[in-house]
Amino acid sequence: MSQNDPFLPGDGRELPPYQVTSDIPPESPYHSSPTPANRPNRGVLGGLLAVLAAVATKGGYLLVLLFKIPAAATLITGAISFGAYALVYGPWVAVAFVAMLFIHEMGHVVEIRRQGMQATAPIFIPFLGAAIFQRSHPTTAVKQAEIGIAGPIAGTIGATAAFVLYGATQNPVFLLAAAIGFGLNLLNLIPVWQLDGAWVLAPVSPWLQVAGLVTIAAAALFLHFVSFLLIIVAVLGVSTAIQRFRDANNPYYTSVPLGARWALGLAWLALVIYLGVALVQTLSLLTPIAR
Repeated sequence: MSQNDPFLPGDGRELPPYQVTSDIPPESPYHSSPTPANRPNRGVLGGLLAVLAAVATKGGYLLVLLFKIPAAATLITGAISFGAYALVYGPWVAVAFVAMLFIHEMGHVVEIRRQGMQATAPIFIPFLGAAIFQRSHPTTAVKQAEIGIAGPIAGTIGATAAFVLYGATQNPVFLLAAAIGFGLNLLNLIPVWQLDGAWVLAPVSPWLQVAGLVTIAAAALFLHFVSFLLIIVAVLGVSTAIQRFRDANNPYYTSVPLGARWALGLAWLALVIYLGVALVQTLSLLTPIAR
């Protein structure tokens, strides 16, 4: 949890704060009034980070300082998150969670940079996940979808590698990491608000945002899976779904070729099925160990 520095656009010139890049088409959701330079690529996580930063002025100055040293930002916030998770869940859960978050977010970073844009390395937020920040945004819905799906793909590869290592070593830490990775990436593929699934399926159909909200409601009612973060995502996802229907005829979405829509939809479905099956399998193996 889905799509987000002082960075350079494709022409190599640094953008001043609050400047909107000229190559973004008018129909794009990003082409609007001036946008803060550090707009988060990942909506819920980045938005909550912005709120926390605004609460404490000194904390805001610290974040600005950290953004000047991207590696330090990742290391320091990663260490803070590790400490927080370790206090509540234990050190091995903390290691697994931070590692899986890092792999997931780096998938987004690699794809953003592959497209010629710049983004920070992951900034960790205790109990909320991680976020990346970028100065400019993709010019088409397909490119945005590619960034959105890159995180779950990288995360799925990382979780699968951990599962394979468990099979080779029988070390339960690798099984724990695999379970966390499969669950984290499956959750991010829910097509709601600004989770990765919403960016991936945005060019396909606005009705998929409704399906995402129904999925969260079903998880709460039948699986009794309720969390503060999911409640926030669901509430904010309602207004986002309504706006997506209003933008249904926007060229930013309608210009996406039918073949690309099918490819995105099938790629999303394949990931969901694989992650779902893998998560059930790892949890079935993890339960006897936990006992």
